[in-house]
Amino acid sequence: MEFPMSAEEFAAKAKQLAETQGITLTGNQGKISRSGVTASYLYEAGKLKVEILEKPFFVSTDYCEEQLRNWIQKS
Repeated sequence: MEFPMSAEEFAAKAKQLAETQGITLTGNQGKISRSGVTASYLYEAGKLKVEILEKPFFVSTDYCEEQLRNWIQKS
């Protein structure tokens, strides 16, 4: 999944993620995990790329992506 995003928007989302979910992004790329879902992220050239790497078997990838998309797109 790709999301167009300025550097300022990426920094704001990273801060919000740390404050609301306790997840700290380490630089412009890395992996994050929460509730059995692991994803990789890469921010470069004005785009945030996210890939779901692992998830519980009873949760669809589509559901994980939908939840992520909704969170990123809300103000």
